[in-house]
Amino acid sequence: MKNKLRLLPTVLLFGLMACGQPPSTVPPVTSPGIEALQRVAVELSPVSRDIELDGLVEAVNRAVVSSQTSGRVTALPFDVGDYVTQGSVIVRITDSEQQTAVEVAQAQLTEAQAQFAEVDQQLQRIQEVFARGAVSQAELDKTKAAQKSAAARVESAKAALADANQRLSYTQVVAPYSGILVRRLVDVGATVAPGTPLLEGISLEDLRIRVSVPQHHIGPLRQHKQAKVVLDSGSVIAAENLRIAPSADAVTHTVETLLELPKGSTATGLFPGTLVKVAFAVGMEEQLVLPVEAIARRGEVNAVYRFTQDGQLEFRYVRLGKMPQEGAVVVTAGLEVGDEVALDPLAAAAVYKQQQFKQSK
Repeated sequence: MKNKLRLLPTVLLFGLMACGQPPSTVPPVTSPGIEALQRVAVELSPVSRDIELDGLVEAVNRAVVSSQTSGRVTALPFDVGDYVTQGSVIVRITDSEQQTAVEVAQAQLTEAQAQFAEVDQQLQRIQEVFARGAVSQAELDKTKAAQKSAAARVESAKAALADANQRLSYTQVVAPYSGILVRRLVDVGATVAPGTPLLEGISLEDLRIRVSVPQHHIGPLRQHKQAKVVLDSGSVIAAENLRIAPSADAVTHTVETLLELPKGSTATGLFPGTLVKVAFAVGMEEQLVLPVEAIARRGEVNAVYRFTQDGQLEFRYVRLGKMPQEGAVVVTAGLEVGDEVALDPLAAAAVYKQQQFKQSK
């Protein structure tokens, strides 16, 4: 019995050695679900080197509508700030004189047509008689000339009627394009003449940004001809066209540059008169770029879930830079080339919490 007790520690020792390795050599346990996380590698990508300047949004189509006839303003259907569709009547002017002119022109046309009909019938009779040799060639030629003269009077009367109708149409001023009414320059009851300013409006369909660029940046701008608008939300809108003035201002030493925006830009909050940031490309450089959806935002703090070498997740704070394109963001600090991060921060957060819970036991 004593011999058996002496052998027991030895048996237990060999049993423990047979069961496994020491704790220090046990491989790390991978958190459940971590294999299902989609990874994205941090790589260097060519990104444009930009300069940011202030720009002013303005409407491409901004016009002052003036009167094209004389009269008194009888109605202004729209007020400042109203949206007006193309072709809508925006000013009505008295039309009694214009209506009278139309009636006179119509009467003159009717008279000219009647005279032409009479001369034309006379010409037909003369031609029949001339064929039988009853009238001279001179009489026939005279009747033909009278018929041409009557036809010319008809055409003249038609032109006069068209002109009178056109002048009558000027008594109802219509919107040349859809837009916003920004100023009323006359009131109801005011007497106007041809050339009198009536209303001012702008179109929101076509917008552009005017930027005064320092002259030392113009060289790279002419070379790259790329620019984008940086919104307050952080998103960007690429300019469709970039026009640079051929000369600089002698006082400010800046060059006026116009950027045309894509249609529908008002949906992003850009309206005429607003001040925006414009980023002009002046070169290229390589920077770390990640998809925006891989960023975990905690208030004003940005972070990612980084995969470590031992198969775990690490919550790593990062510093972000600009957005070179839609859906991508530059990482200026916190990561290195070759690091792998989780593409879905929500799924990674669940795995990370489970990992922390197991380590705390």
